Amino acid sequence: MNHLEKQILDIIEKRYKRKYVGGITVTKLLSGYKLVLDLGNPDKRVIQISADLNSEEDFLKFIEQELISRQLEKVQFFRGIVNYPEEDEERLTCTQN
Repeated sequence: MNHLEKQILDIIEKRYKRKYVGGITVTKLLSGYKLVLDLGNPDKRVIQISADLNSEEDFLKFIEQELISRQLEKVQFFRGIVNYPEEDEERLTCTQN
């Protein structure tokens, strides 16, 4: 874990009063930075936040504001299962004339 990832984890703990235990990756781009948070959902949901900022300090300030505005503590996942009614067997039977 690099120092930016550690600082972002500290921001998350300070902001949400909880420890983040999912995957975290911070990447330096050609112009700016990208943060990827893996929420550990079976559907492989991730949150990506990127900014075209020159300094790490500006990126950390930006991330802190994004975490406040996105209210990630309210994120919930639900699994939906569709149960189709059993079809009438006569309708499913193909007849040939």
